Amino acid sequence: MNEIKNELTQYAESFTSDESKVLRELREHCYRHYEDKAMLSGFVQGRVLSMFSRMIRPRVVLEIGTYLGYSALCFAEGLADGGKVI
Repeated sequence: MNEIKNELTQYAESFTSDESKVLRELREHCYRHYEDKAMLSGFVQGRVLSMFSRMIRPRVVLEIGTYLGYSALCFAEGLADGGKVI
């Protein structure tokens, strides 16, 4: 089952946009220095959050339960001009 998951993840990663330098550095920092790596949204989930945000162009995003801020930064990528994440 894990092999199928890895193949699906690789497929999804090959058809999505790159994450920003800040997001990549935050993700790599988490993987190097934190034991709870699974709590981070991660690359594919982050790209989906960013895509939704870019489609909706919200003025305000309420982010509850942030771990290191990765998903909040993904949402911020699609904010309308002058928008904010709280």
